[in-house]
Amino acid sequence: MKLDNIDIAIINSLMQDGRKSFRQIAKETKVSTSTVESHFTRMKDIGLIKNIEPVLDLNKIESQVHALVYLKVDPPYSMNITTRLSSFAEVKDVYTITGEYNMALKLNLDSVEGLEEFVRQNVFPIEGIKSLSYNIITRIIKEDHSMRITKGLSIRVKCDYCRNDIVGYAKVFNIDNKFERNFCCNSCLTLYKQKYKGRIESISK
Repeated sequence: MKLDNIDIAIINSLMQDGRKSFRQIAKETKVSTSTVESHFTRMKDIGLIKNIEPVLDLNKIESQVHALVYLKVDPPYSMNITTRLSSFAEVKDVYTITGEYNMALKLNLDSVEGLEEFVRQNVFPIEGIKSLSYNIITRIIKEDHSMRITKGLSIRVKCDYCRNDIVGYAKVFNIDNKFERNFCCNSCLTLYKQKYKGRIESISK
């Protein structure tokens, strides 16, 4: 699925300031407020926009320890390991990477002792982790979670019926200009309409 110019303009506007209202974004992008809202809702529904939240300067917070942890994991256990690690509030980011260590984490704890205890009790015992190494971050010079959004950018979307990844163009079903659903094929679209017929009719009234 490809982003259109309105999608891109909305995302770039929110990256500048996530506090902007739909009305403010509409003025910037020269479209109606309802258009901004519908595009935003669609991007949130498909999971492209996960959340809008404050970005903190971690250098300003005292008594916090941030660390990068590198894991060497046995590939058959990767899914279980990422699920376990993602469940901990102390684990802020989880990545699979290339190289000798094939997984990396970013941790946030209250002290060096707390970091060492967390790694020892909650990370290293997980089945499938062969070895690990970690570095404490002493100072954050730059931290930018934004990305460059350009025309023609494709995003991965799952079918709203079978939940498989959609390959190529999605079959789009717009429900009374309030909700948009995406399907991998006409069969899934038809089955979705049959399953949620009553709900679709009530929304369209």
